[in-house]
Amino acid sequence: MTNFNELGLSNEILRAVSEMGFENATDIQAQAIPYILQGRDVLGRSNTGTGKTAAFGLPAIDKVDPTNRKPQILILSPTRELDIQIATELRKFSKYKEGVKIVPIYGGQPIDSQIQLLKRGCGIVVGTPGRVMDHLRRRTLKLDEIKMVILDEADEMLNMGFKEDIEEILKGMPKEQYQMTLFSATMPNSIMEITRQFQQDPVSVEIKSTQRTIDTVEQSYYECGRGKKTNALRILLNAFDPELTMIFCNTKKMVDELVDELNSYDIKAIGLHGDMKQQARTRVMDQFRTGNYPILIATDVAARGIDVDNIDLVVNYDIPQDNEYYIHRVGRTGRAGKKGKAITLIAGKRQRQFIRDIMRYTKTAIAHRQLPSSEELLEESKRAFVAQVMSACSEDINEESIEIANEILGEGVAIENVLSALISMLYKPEVIDAGVVEEVFNKKKERKFNDADATTLHFNIGRNQGVAANHLVCAIAEETGLPSSVIGKIDLKAKYTLVDIANDSVDKVLEHMANCTIRGFEVNVKIDGGAPVRKTVKKNNEGSYKPKKMSEDSYKSRKTTEHARRNSSKSKNEKPRRKTRYDD
Repeated sequence: MTNFNELGLSNEILRAVSEMGFENATDIQAQAIPYILQGRDVLGRSNTGTGKTAAFGLPAIDKVDPTNRKPQILILSPTRELDIQIATELRKFSKYKEGVKIVPIYGGQPIDSQIQLLKRGCGIVVGTPGRVMDHLRRRTLKLDEIKMVILDEADEMLNMGFKEDIEEILKGMPKEQYQMTLFSATMPNSIMEITRQFQQDPVSVEIKSTQRTIDTVEQSYYECGRGKKTNALRILLNAFDPELTMIFCNTKKMVDELVDELNSYDIKAIGLHGDMKQQARTRVMDQFRTGNYPILIATDVAARGIDVDNIDLVVNYDIPQDNEYYIHRVGRTGRAGKKGKAITLIAGKRQRQFIRDIMRYTKTAIAHRQLPSSEELLEESKRAFVAQVMSACSEDINEESIEIANEILGEGVAIENVLSALISMLYKPEVIDAGVVEEVFNKKKERKFNDADATTLHFNIGRNQGVAANHLVCAIAEETGLPSSVIGKIDLKAKYTLVDIANDSVDKVLEHMANCTIRGFEVNVKIDGGAPVRKTVKKNNEGSYKPKKMSEDSYKSRKTTEHARRNSSKSKNEKPRRKTRYDD
């Protein structure tokens, strides 16, 4: 371990670092700080959570001349949150460096207030490339006395489309040589191009990304059917009962949809993505940190810069698009010496390969676990309640509670009856309905009916419309309230699907499924062999299907039932078609 006293930092910096409780430097700090203090260009490979803010921030503060009111250090980062985090940390480090001012500039905040801060003078500017370019065009930020440039999360800035802005900013630097430090989680060709063009003989510093995930995070994955992830997530949230949870999705649309769906089950969740304005993003983070909304659902880019140490559970709702993204996500938990949990939801056998790739990449084990049954959930709820009661018994009992207890017992009520009544009043387990657990998640053999026990229904949507069997099962269950046990064989064709339904449930399915949509398509359902299906409607109005003809006897036997049903459903006040939530 390297002590901060050995790195050549000023006494003012060392005093601030000591007050913050830091004694020994992390690997990235121990390697990078001496080179930066020497004036060398540094090319660092390291992830969030390894201490790289201090690695470039501490020497940057020591390089500032407090008598010069013009910016001397420029730090570029991809997001507003990371800007704010860096500026906050640097202010703590510079506590005893009199005259060193740090100004963050980013979009979503009134530019006039930023202009005023820049006019007052500062030594360090922390900004997103877009807002820095805005100030350069307005001539409210000048780079003529910049002596050090730092690119933090360089790969993410390039992924967000900031390459041209970064190059233009760097080309606008003073003609004389300036020092450049670049940190990136990955080193794609685009990063190396910037390095070759703008850095001079950089020294390479690389920290293994797996150092921060192996020891403190318990990693596992759960397999569920396609379209069943949300209910799987509900079960796991119920089982783990975390105080703070962070869930990652790959798209903004998925963030919004998952927030809405969890909230519909009275699960308090809030979303964060790049389309949100800064005021809204700040409000979201405040709600999450305080626990008012204990579940934060975010995209990878929006999550950059989030600094919350007490996250209990990280969920990969969508498989991350890059191995490094997995590292970033998992690293959100298990911080500050605490244990954390990270789980990944996968749908289908094909996605198991992702888990194998991650295990090879991180050189760590990711356990395959089964979703808990309803009985296990209930048992865990009981254990938690008993533990809560035992903890309360160990605390001081006040006189008022003893007086009430004696009064009840004085009425001749047996103590076991008192306890039973209190438990009934207080113990209300929030366990997911057993039907959801057993019918939706536990793998069950396809139910097959005898010909006399079931009727085959014809749905006018199939594989060409992106429909899978689970879409139909979930939609039927939601629209009718029937259990999945009434559904038998599902035969998916290109343009239609045949579904066996128990005879006593056929009428209900025909009635309730006639006015809904699945994956954006209007659903027409009929007894197989009945009247022709109407044209399938979507935005492009594509597709129509003429059903396969049945034998004449079969057709006549079912025609009467279908004809009566269609006539009874006709109405001048016919309700508009409903959308189901099973469009994923």
